[in-house]
Amino acid sequence: MPRGAALRLYGRPSDTQGLDWAWVEDQLKAAGTYWVIARTPGHPHPRPVWGLWNDDHLYLSIGTPVTLRTLALDPVVTVHLDSGTDVVIVEGHAAGPASDADIIAAYNQKYDWNYDLGEYGPLQRVVPDVVLAWRAAGWAGRESFQQTGRWHFPG
Repeated sequence: MPRGAALRLYGRPSDTQGLDWAWVEDQLKAAGTYWVIARTPGHPHPRPVWGLWNDDHLYLSIGTPVTLRTLALDPVVTVHLDSGTDVVIVEGHAAGPASDADIIAAYNQKYDWNYDLGEYGPLQRVVPDVVLAWRAAGWAGRESFQQTGRWHFPG
């Protein structure tokens, strides 16, 4: 279970209402697309991928060998969801391939898919170090932060 803390905004702890971890976990479970960004020697290359949140880990269908090679050299990764106002960002590290039958079955159920390990390769397991989240109001968040949170994972 992650340990909650105040999110820092503009260099100081946020004084907004705290977000509930259950809301964050619901967002991670329900997301259809996860944007993954591996640290590269050149420019960052965000990629939308399918994935699964299960037992405080992300399992992502990275697919491309370029990103997998990058993660093998430097496992630091950031993953965020689609919304710019209901925001969830996972900062962590790639912890290697995952081909566990239960994980693949849950992935298949989520996407109504038949994930073929032979064709797509194993899913990439991401272990979170920190999860940042906030909810902002108004169009494009113009009415500012309403709720915020930061969670650290034991590691």
